[in-house]
Amino acid sequence: MKQEGTTKGYSVPNLERALEIIETLTIHRNGLTLTQLQELLSFPKSSIFRIISTLTERGYLLKSQVDGRFTLSKKFLRIGLSTMNESSIVETTLPYMRAIRDELNETVLLGALIDKKGVILEQVVGNQGFTFVLTVGNSYQLHASAPGKAVIAFLPIEEQEAVIDTFEWTRFNDRTITTKKEYQEELISVREHGYALDRAEELDGVYCVGAPIFNQYGYPIAAMWVTAPSARLDLSHLCEAGEKIKTMALEVSKIYGYEH
Repeated sequence: MKQEGTTKGYSVPNLERALEIIETLTIHRNGLTLTQLQELLSFPKSSIFRIISTLTERGYLLKSQVDGRFTLSKKFLRIGLSTMNESSIVETTLPYMRAIRDELNETVLLGALIDKKGVILEQVVGNQGFTFVLTVGNSYQLHASAPGKAVIAFLPIEEQEAVIDTFEWTRFNDRTITTKKEYQEELISVREHGYALDRAEELDGVYCVGAPIFNQYGYPIAAMWVTAPSARLDLSHLCEAGEKIKTMALEVSKIYGYEH
């Protein structure tokens, strides 16, 4: 009879296999095919197929339609953030957000892409008499926002495509990007400059500029951005602010092991 409190002998084989598959895909960031997983893990192919099919249906894995490779989805970031109570990235970034706020005097925000939605994680309210205050936990439009573009521009191509394909392309005004082609052209500019712009594409008279924060693998885990009325942050000052935010975001990225 087994002693109470021990776990040996109570393991679930398919659960252990699922965890090994997840851990293996963590190492192989470019993804693996069903055959490659079977060769590496020596599990029965039928068992691997059932497990990865379930993980894909639940949104934990993404399957490339080009070469059949499976990769981990961003859903694991949500789990990771929940285990940290979102405190790690927030606590790390807050001093840098305050520094940007003190330099530009405008509201600075931190957000992340979670389950293909942009979610506000934290904000530092601006010093101006009139400034923007947003609600932490609320979502933002990915196709019409600086943080959305900043993160999506640097995602692996398969994941980027999967996120963009969920867009409804809501038109807020005549500046809103409403086609995939136009959006992808915008992402090229974001990658070239290292920061993204929102030229009042959702709200009239409200401009934003933001930059991604990377982990040690060069994966965009969050975005930091400034939002302000166009009268104070006009088009002529957006790029200047973008360079400052990019520099600060890269400083945060270095803490996570990113080497630029």
